[in-house]
Amino acid sequence: MDRHIINPGEDAESKEPKLIPFLCYAKENKSVVREFSERLKAEGWIDPWFDEEDILPGQVWQDSVALGVRNSHAVMVFLSRVAMASEGFFHKEMKLALETAAEKPEGTIFIIPIRINDCEVPEMLAKFQYVDYFGREENKTHVYSHLIAALRVRAQHLGIKTM
Repeated sequence: MDRHIINPGEDAESKEPKLIPFLCYAKENKSVVREFSERLKAEGWIDPWFDEEDILPGQVWQDSVALGVRNSHAVMVFLSRVAMASEGFFHKEMKLALETAAEKPEGTIFIIPIRINDCEVPEMLAKFQYVDYFGREENKTHVYSHLIAALRVRAQHLGIKTM
């Protein structure tokens, strides 16, 4: 069932709340992020907010994104050389995520930077531990497990079951 019909983060069949990480990325990295989104959904307790699935035709894109960031349980920021060099919405989304993070209790896992190639981490994200999701497949598998562990901590803090 579509999340636009039911409450965001709620599974239509089980009615169990799901963790909603907002996926922040540059459009040039969409294929990597789409694959990542599918992998997260396969976990069963994660319902990623991904623009191509969560913004309906006719909705105001900027308003939908702002609402998506504010209502998410975490923000996964996909960093790349292209993203860092681009101008536009990617940087705006990062700033909105930082504003939202400032409203969370100290120590909350909310912003999770993920480098998808060897790029600089922007100064505004430097205080957050980042991971390198590129290179050999076994490295990516290990990093993915580490990311799931971080999301599991966030979910448990929110009382969301992690099957």
